[in-house]
Amino acid sequence: MSAFTSIFKPGIPFRRILPFGVWLATAYFLLLAGCQDIPRDNPLDPKNPQSSRPQKVLVEAFVNTNNPLQFNQFALGALDSIVQQNRDRVVVVEYHRNTRDYDDPFHLPQNESLYQNYVNRFDGMVGVPDVFFNISEARVQGASSVGNSFIRFNDALSPLLNRSSEFALEINYLLDGSSVIPEIIVAKLGTSDANKFVIKAILISEIDQAFLKRVVVDFTRQEVGALAHGEFTTYNLPPLNMAMPQYQHSLVVYITDFGNSRVFQCDIEDVK
Repeated sequence: MSAFTSIFKPGIPFRRILPFGVWLATAYFLLLAGCQDIPRDNPLDPKNPQSSRPQKVLVEAFVNTNNPLQFNQFALGALDSIVQQNRDRVVVVEYHRNTRDYDDPFHLPQNESLYQNYVNRFDGMVGVPDVFFNISEARVQGASSVGNSFIRFNDALSPLLNRSSEFALEINYLLDGSSVIPEIIVAKLGTSDANKFVIKAILISEIDQAFLKRVVVDFTRQEVGALAHGEFTTYNLPPLNMAMPQYQHSLVVYITDFGNSRVFQCDIEDVK
């Protein structure tokens, strides 16, 4: 896997293929050894009070692809175009849910609970496809065509792009049979401490190359009481079940508040 730039010390490449304990120890050593050499005006330095990271937008689609009408496929096709156009700025996941007339084979009971929580923030009207941007910042329901859906999604997304976040996160994981164990490193940037936030991890599966590219198969969470600014911590979340190991999976992680009303940061990493 290719090298990446750590949030711990800008410009120092690490490789995720290192055992996690060795990788973290190396990162921590480099931080301690070189922190005096980092200019405090470096925007990537967590100790710089003006530091920040670009914030990715979380897009969550609730769909039922067992309906013979193509409305859900229109929405998913449009979202795929949104990802292609904004690859480093958005993260898309698709929750499948049963409807009155059609059961979806990828339905999860917790998908329905999450959906009801979301719609109650708006008008309470249910129906698929239903797409939420950063949980409660925008909502687009229905789809008449791929082209029309793309326009509507893009209109909802555009005001949310090009924002900065005072959270940085790195996604790591351990594989244990069919379990994916998220090990998430979170840094709090800026000048204020973070209090009472939640780290959520979602395991998505690429079932096919047509419309089932980002199917949610499991998700988990961990509540965090506090994280001081300029500091980072590793959080080991409960394992996720890779029920269909024959498919490619990715791990999506986002940070939200206790009320699950806003997204502070999100990212995605392939599971290999």
